[in-house]
Amino acid sequence: MTTTDEEDLTVKAILDTLETAHAAEEPVVAGGLRDRKKRRVRQRISNVATALFLAEGFDNVSVARIAAACEVSEQTVFNYFPTKESMFFDRTDSSADALAEAMRHPGAGLLSEVLLNALLGGIGVDRWDGMDEAMALRLFRRFCAVAVSSPALREAPYAELERFTATVGASLAERIGVDPGDPEVELTAIVIAGLARANTQATFRHVQHAPSFAALERSVRADVIRALRIATPTLDAFDNLGTRLRQPDRR
Repeated sequence: MTTTDEEDLTVKAILDTLETAHAAEEPVVAGGLRDRKKRRVRQRISNVATALFLAEGFDNVSVARIAAACEVSEQTVFNYFPTKESMFFDRTDSSADALAEAMRHPGAGLLSEVLLNALLGGIGVDRWDGMDEAMALRLFRRFCAVAVSSPALREAPYAELERFTATVGASLAERIGVDPGDPEVELTAIVIAGLARANTQATFRHVQHAPSFAALERSVRADVIRALRIATPTLDAFDNLGTRLRQPDRR
């Protein structure tokens, strides 16, 4: 008998899938027992929160419910996640940091090319690594559907915009050796935030019909490349500014 998404995407089914996928994962970074325990607690909270959000909807799940399901206090939950939204978008900070690191060094290539590779390098879908692809796609579809159905989650990217542009701006400033507050840095960081948003929106849109992650990547890549055509003059101008600043003064 074939079951429907609604029948088998229960809290337990989703949680079992997430925990099975993460069971074999061990942190690569060095750390003692205390650090490993903290990472496991954080992962457990993330898994439980994700399962509840996907099964019941973000707005229907309280932090108290998540804490009770994890058998920890609400304060413990907030020690790992400052807001309820950060539990849903729990890869946002690491994605922004990875994007910033990718373009920190001018020797890595043209800014437009570096951005394209970084944006399409798995940001947004790495949560589902290690799962059966069919199940991972179903969960990712549900994740995207929940993200766009909740007013709080729709507002979350705008609340995080300042932090995102500050992280990206610091990397851009280092790339060309200027102050992060320079107007060229600030404008370029905002353009990059727009590209990241276009990437996210394309992912949310195409995942609903993509038969595989490879097909999803192709569709999203096409949309991001279209957006990049508009942004490239700004990115090229920023690279050219960096080239001029690095040239020795011949006066």
